[in-house]
Amino acid sequence: MAKITLQNLAHSYFPNPKERTDFQLKPSINHEWEDGEAYALLGPSGCGKTTLLNIISGLLVPSQGRILFGERDVTELPTAERNIA
Repeated sequence: MAKITLQNLAHSYFPNPKERTDFQLKPSINHEWEDGEAYALLGPSGCGKTTLLNIISGLLVPSQGRILFGERDVTELPTAERNIA
């Protein structure tokens, strides 16, 4: 698997979020997971762990930002086309 990059990622379940509190994943998440490394995603219930994983896997499209697998932008691609099984 190539590096996974999150660029300015945010997500809201509201159709037109207006305030920071309207976001499940607060704007602007920037992070890189390097190929071959091991990572843990930790946090309390309701902090957005599952939402983030659903966005990376393609089950949700983020409200803003991009997801890159290597250099490929997969933000709008469906799960089957991401080849991450």
